[in-house]
Order: sequence, then C-alpha cells, then structure tokens
Amino acid sequence: MTLSLNCKDAGDPVCTHTMYGETEEELLQNAKKHGIEVHGYTEESWNGEIARNSDHFRKLIKTS
Repeated sequence: MTLSLNCKDAGDPVCTHTMYGETEEELLQNAKKHGIEVHGYTEESWNGEIARNSDHFRKLIKTS
C-alpha cells in the first residue's frame, strides 16, 4: 500500500507536487524534505507547523 499527500491539498495554492511513502512516517519525512527544499521551511518551522496541524495533514493522506 502506498500513501500519498499532495502539496496543493495541504494548503499551498500553487504547488502540485505529490509526496509518497510506504508508511505514514516515510510519507511525512518526504513531505518535510519537500517543504524544506522547495518552500523554505526550516527544521524548526516545519516541526512546529506539523505539530499544530497534524490531524489536518493526516486527513489528507490518500492510499493506493
């Protein structure tokens, strides 16, 4: 089973990048990498954002 999360669904109005992972942990690590490399998050800002909105992000995860 592959999990996915689309950046636009997560709140970015322009980015259509989709992250994938075999586990929720792997998916969130890939999303974190994308957020830092593409959207300018820092380790601290990303961890704060995910912590505050973790339920929101989990609801957006799709399985295939």
